[in-house]
Amino acid sequence: MIGGCFGFSIFSNETQLNRSVLKRFFRNILLFFNIIAALTLLFIYLSVWVSPVVFWVPALVGLAYPYILLLNILFILYWLFAAPKWALVSIVCVGLGYTHLQNYFQFAPKESTDKGIVVCSYNVKAFAAKGYKYKDATQNAQTILDHLKTKKPDILCFQEMSFLNKKGYAGFNKQFDLKGLPTKADAGRVHGPVTLTKFPIIHKDEVHFEHTGNMIIITDVVTPSDTLRVFNCHLESYRFTQEDISSLDSISINKQDNNMKEFRLFGSKLKKAFIKRAEQAEELRRQIDASPYPVLVCGDFNDTPVSYTYHTVRGELKDAFVESGAGIGNTYLGRLPSFRIDYILHSPDFEAYNFQIDHVDFSDHYPVSCTLIPNKKD
Repeated sequence: MIGGCFGFSIFSNETQLNRSVLKRFFRNILLFFNIIAALTLLFIYLSVWVSPVVFWVPALVGLAYPYILLLNILFILYWLFAAPKWALVSIVCVGLGYTHLQNYFQFAPKESTDKGIVVCSYNVKAFAAKGYKYKDATQNAQTILDHLKTKKPDILCFQEMSFLNKKGYAGFNKQFDLKGLPTKADAGRVHGPVTLTKFPIIHKDEVHFEHTGNMIIITDVVTPSDTLRVFNCHLESYRFTQEDISSLDSISINKQDNNMKEFRLFGSKLKKAFIKRAEQAEELRRQIDASPYPVLVCGDFNDTPVSYTYHTVRGELKDAFVESGAGIGNTYLGRLPSFRIDYILHSPDFEAYNFQIDHVDFSDHYPVSCTLIPNKKD
């Protein structure tokens, strides 16, 4: 009897020991992957400081920021219950990038009914969300303009706009009746950025980039409070075709050679876009620094808030979404880059209120808008 109890005790102890070993092994595996996730997050933070011209890999990994952040948060939640001291690994790394988190997500909007400058920015994809047929584009243009008129914008910045006729803006205005936005600045071509405003324009300029159709329209407008320099920009895109996306979707384990070819092509386009966009962002920054007036920067940056592009362009400017937005600032309907790539930035001379992202599917982007109210001068 004693021998039987002794044998059962040994068996029970061995079982407990095995469970303890497995538990420790499982936790060590989780800790290993947690450390990898935390280090990846730190590596991503480099992307805002290191120009892709010098080293482009942080920019590539930076596209995964929301997912790596979420993974670290899940690790924090697990360790808080399993072994609280290890939660510090991710808590510290997430905390070091708290400002990046703010650029992606805001908890509470900041609203005001005071009169200010209503600003709207929208990449309309040549008004051709349903395709590039003239009839579809014309109908979609009417839908878009009807929607935007409800906002009563004082400054309206379009990217990838098309006038849809040979008469340019005059014909476009006659066709769609843009009352309240009588003055405009554009590149003098059929397709590109266009700035419309109800304020008088006293100066116009353009910044063209080499070997690309992307550009910046500069417009000095006289507002009731001050002269404002408006930068309407469309920075370098990845230029992925539908065929590129389809090729990635059809990657097969049995076609290793084809897979590598597709990955190399995809990576090449990413690298070229990162480098071109970094150079364009630096030029835009130089233009902002040279402005004699407070500035407003609207446009499609084609890059996320955790990027060299955003960090370089923003500088000391305020981000209207960070100031007065709420929720996840997703502005792009496409698959890459996901989340927020359309921005309204402005000088500290103003406060932004009522930031909105209208989730309408008239384009592959969402329109963004806010109200800028001048700070009271002493």
